[in-house]
Amino acid sequence: MIDAQKLAQTRIDARLSIAPAGNVVDDVAGLLGESLLELLSMFYPMRVCKKANVVVTELVTNALEDVSDHESGFVLGLRIDEERLVVDVTNRATAAQFEVVRARLQAIADAPNPKDLLRDTIRRRRADRLKGGLGLMRLAVENRFCLEATYDQGNLMVRAVLTLKGLA
Repeated sequence: MIDAQKLAQTRIDARLSIAPAGNVVDDVAGLLGESLLELLSMFYPMRVCKKANVVVTELVTNALEDVSDHESGFVLGLRIDEERLVVDVTNRATAAQFEVVRARLQAIADAPNPKDLLRDTIRRRRADRLKGGLGLMRLAVENRFCLEATYDQGNLMVRAVLTLKGLA
């Protein structure tokens, strides 16, 4: 019998691409999040699997909502081992779109108290009746992901990294 500690030493490296993005009409992000939750739950504690679901769903949703070229697609990468979970989502984006993401991630990183930033942002958006714009903040604040974005030759990659120590 394999115990939980031995199972958590399993390494998974998955990569998936879907193109064109304009053909995605259903909740592909939710489907991918749930599917990966099911796969990871064979090896990892449910708490870790739920965080994987949340991050995959959020990053794929963002990529599909903010795609600059509907003929292009996105690439989802997930790597997990006993130390960390890394999720990358790459899609075509404009330099202006990258700057918005970069600025949002910088604001999160620079916040003296990220929980206060999240709370204040929720209040401000509610008062202005704005929707969205909270997902990356919630990944960082509520789910403890370290987030980064890079831009190369028209491709925006958002990476979320979660240290697994203490999450079992």
